[in-house]
Amino acid sequence: MSSKISFEKYCATGNDFVVVDNRTNSFDPKNKQLWQKVCDRRFGVGADGVLFFNDSSKYDFEMVYLNADGGEVGMCGNGARALTTFASKIQFDKRSFSFKTRNGVYESEVLKSGEVKLQMTELYDESRYEVSDLLESNASFFVNTGVAHSVFFVDSVKELDISKLGSRVRYDERFVDGCNANFVQVQGEGSLALRTYERGVEGETLACGTGAVASAIAYRKLFKEIDSIGIKVMGGELRVLFEEGNVFLCGKAQKIFSGVINIE
Repeated sequence: MSSKISFEKYCATGNDFVVVDNRTNSFDPKNKQLWQKVCDRRFGVGADGVLFFNDSSKYDFEMVYLNADGGEVGMCGNGARALTTFASKIQFDKRSFSFKTRNGVYESEVLKSGEVKLQMTELYDESRYEVSDLLESNASFFVNTGVAHSVFFVDSVKELDISKLGSRVRYDERFVDGCNANFVQVQGEGSLALRTYERGVEGETLACGTGAVASAIAYRKLFKEIDSIGIKVMGGELRVLFEEGNVFLCGKAQKIFSGVINIE
């Protein structure tokens, strides 16, 4: 049996997603093999994950996110920015949204600049795990920003073997559900370069929103407590803002194309 899926392809700082309007509940996110095929870069659309735009009785929408391996994840920062942009095009008179994820409730806003400002509400387990023994680095830190992240500060991110180093962290037995690995170079005060190995994608992605937030929190804890941190990722630029006790992820997201795919 084939599945015919209408979709839109979105990119958020190099993190790419298949966006499915699922307000009629036509598609089952639990069909793991189907969504693996959709995300396949040779035989499908190709993406880091799938975003489902679902109806919500209480909020503007519900976000369901699957990584490229078909597994559901509670939060994706760049995915949330992409889905906010998608929502603003469907509900063109709205720029601010509240939405539900598997883990909790988030708020986002499309700014006049075109950036999406996303309030990060899941920030916990700081330093729950000691991770300095995993890799040689200048400093290290663990935090959960909706997804588990280990952060390692290094002299240069350019020449690192991200696949080798990242998989060592991702599959370490201390992390029951696995862990993302972030490699950070301080380029100046409040300026970071970041490369991330993402669990579920099982490799490096061009950007990771929750990883950018984790890296900014680690920088403030270990180096200097400033309120605006610019983060250069492989796919572009992100900003993490700290305002009156709140943390925001900022960056642009855009539609790349739309289409229909038949999966056998």
